[in-house]
Parts: sequence; C-alpha cells; structure tokens
Amino acid sequence: MPQISRRRSLAANSTDNPLQGTQYEYLPPSLYPNGAYVEIAQLTDATGVFRTVMTGTDIIEEESPVNLGTINIQPTYPDHFTLTDFVGPGEKINILNRDTSGATRIVMTTVRFTAL
Repeated sequence: MPQISRRRSLAANSTDNPLQGTQYEYLPPSLYPNGAYVEIAQLTDATGVFRTVMTGTDIIEEESPVNLGTINIQPTYPDHFTLTDFVGPGEKINILNRDTSGATRIVMTTVRFTAL
C-alpha cells in the first residue's frame, strides 16, 4: 500500500500545504485509474495548529485542531488516521495547515492510498 510521509516546519502564524509539489498532490490517474481510498493522519508538537482538508470538491474537514504527538515519529496506523475519503483520479488532495500559536511548529503528515 503506497503512502507519503512528510515532516514539515510550520513557521509562526503561517500556512502550509504538505502535499504541494509532490507526486500525490493530485491523485495520479496512471497509478489509480479507478480512484483510491485515501487515509490521512497528522501530528504536531504543540497546540495551536489547525488543518482544513479537501479532496477534489469534497470538504473532508473544516478547520480543526491537529492531534498532538511525539515529533519525528510517524503517525501510527490505524490510531492516528482519522480522515478518510474516496478520491477520483486526478483530483487534488489539499491539506492546509495553519499555525495560530505564534511559534514555529513541526507537523508530521502521512497519507495512505488503496487503489479501488
């Protein structure tokens, strides 16, 4: 089962899309011609980080807090994989993180893909 894991530094009072510029920002039609079941997990090192998650035109989660966790350890399956969706080929997977704490934060993101 393919997955992408990203460790990103989120500057104070800024936003970030951890999948931007990666192969999986848009679900690759050549790899997933029928779409995929996508599972998303995120952990951050302190409170004050919020996320909004969208796939294609679906809003999966409006701005909500990211779970706290030990940094430099990937999210654990299935415990931290709280968001799931069926994503069509070529659809954008948009995870927007926003810091409100006024300090630099670390955000660990893992996205798992299961072909349909």
